[in-house]
Amino acid sequence: MKNRVSKFILLVAFSSFSLIACSVLRKSSNAQTETAQTETAKKKGPNIVLLMADDMGYSDVGAFGSEIPTPNIDSLAKGGMKLTRFYGGAACSPSRSMLLSGVDNHQAGLGSMGEDLTDRQKGKPGYEGRLNDRVVSVATVLKDAGYHTYMIGKWHLGHEAAHVPAGRGFSESFALIDGAANHMNQRGYSPGKKVATYNNNGKDVNLPQNFFSADFYTNKLIENINKNRGDGKPFFIYAAYTSPHDPLQAPQQYIKKHMGKYDIGWDRIREQRFQRQKQLGIIPSNLQLPPRAAGVPAWNSLTPEQRRYNSKLMAIYAGMVDNLDSNIGRLIAHLKSIGEYENTIFVFISDNGAAAHDFSKGHKEFEDWFKEEKIDNSYQNIGNTNSFVSYGGGWADTSATPFFGFKGRVYEGGIRIPAIFYYPGAIKAGAQSAAFASVMDMMPTFLDYAGAQHPGTSYQGNPIIPMQGRSLRPLLEGTATRIYGENDPIGFELFGDGNRALFLGNWKVTKINKPYGDNKWKLFNIVQDPRELVDLSKQNPDQLNKMIALYKQYEKDKGVVYRSDNEDEVFDMGL
Repeated sequence: MKNRVSKFILLVAFSSFSLIACSVLRKSSNAQTETAQTETAKKKGPNIVLLMADDMGYSDVGAFGSEIPTPNIDSLAKGGMKLTRFYGGAACSPSRSMLLSGVDNHQAGLGSMGEDLTDRQKGKPGYEGRLNDRVVSVATVLKDAGYHTYMIGKWHLGHEAAHVPAGRGFSESFALIDGAANHMNQRGYSPGKKVATYNNNGKDVNLPQNFFSADFYTNKLIENINKNRGDGKPFFIYAAYTSPHDPLQAPQQYIKKHMGKYDIGWDRIREQRFQRQKQLGIIPSNLQLPPRAAGVPAWNSLTPEQRRYNSKLMAIYAGMVDNLDSNIGRLIAHLKSIGEYENTIFVFISDNGAAAHDFSKGHKEFEDWFKEEKIDNSYQNIGNTNSFVSYGGGWADTSATPFFGFKGRVYEGGIRIPAIFYYPGAIKAGAQSAAFASVMDMMPTFLDYAGAQHPGTSYQGNPIIPMQGRSLRPLLEGTATRIYGENDPIGFELFGDGNRALFLGNWKVTKINKPYGDNKWKLFNIVQDPRELVDLSKQNPDQLNKMIALYKQYEKDKGVVYRSDNEDEVFDMGL
């Protein structure tokens, strides 16, 4: 009996020891596996997530002065770096062409938007109206370097099979091919494009029921990420959201959340944002609040009914921004849940400045189309599927705070955009830089971090244009205070209708034709005077003439083509 008890005790003890040993080994094995996965992640290169808003103004997120709650975007700013002097193109597709190619828009195919090409421009190099074959996209280079490449949202860079995302390097894509559309169904954006085109991995598709743009795009993105999990390859995401581009539409819970907040009007909101930007160090503390944009009435001069209607317009817009931030939060949460967050570079930008146009008023072709589509822009219905409204010049002026000008023109309000870079362990938390940078620098930066090489002057036997932007990595990681020097000129032009600008260090020259400007060269110290209020051309004629000459050389080098033989022709884009 004693022997049996002794054997039993020994057996239990051995079993217990075995369980403990297995547990220790299992933990050790798990730790080794986790370490191996971490090392693999480091070796494979970082994931890259580019988050883009559409027609969002400079001050529309909390990190840049807004009252709209954007906690997820703000968390990226808090943990990373804000670039407060970052530039895009003056309109969507030209800006996107530079971002995806690292090349000036006139050489990448979008010297003017495809919808606005004149007979004089059509057929000229750089005026193909799409991302042309003289450039290679960042998605193509990263895909060749072993990355998964995912794209969702607005494309606007070509309609033919070879020119949709699947033909330009994206292994998984769901894209609105057009420049804009209804956010809740497949209605197009204009009488000339009544049904929007959506493309899934190279094939045109119809939208599902219960569609809302930002929600659906995020779902699709997460679905594509999950599809390829576990193969050890990093991914590049181009999340080109279509919010908050008009028509202003949002789920009701987001609209209701912001109702009443804007009853105080655009003058008060704009002043509050201006003061908040000073507190954040985004603008100099000695700046005075400039007058509202020409044509924008004082809020108190509006009738009670006008104030009520305009307050709701901004509530809808704020709801779209709020919803966009929530979807970015969903994506971040998913990447955390699958262990990819810490090895991911996040970038948040808008494509261009705030948009002041409003096609719901004074455009007969739109008015006729609205009747045909039974569009209801009554106070009770705006924000719903069968409404079509914009927020107009008053709120666009607020979104552009502190700048002058809007989308479509090369004033600061049209081309300076919010930019946030986040990469844990590499970019210092809470950093901020006022160094010049632009969307052309995105591709060089991404390739630098990925360890990928641009093919240079030839790709698959075809000649291509080398990148013209520069990697921002030294600036982001604090080893340099600027990427562009005092003598590096950077030009901007769009449409070929007298819409010109050039930067040189702290200086900026502009010449903008009527009805948007006075067709005169002007010189600004853009650091001291970001609002472009004080023309210094008479005090500094040599600097002005030097920069005019540099701008003319820029036009020659990039192949700028004007709309007509008269380069100072007055042309109203309606933007």
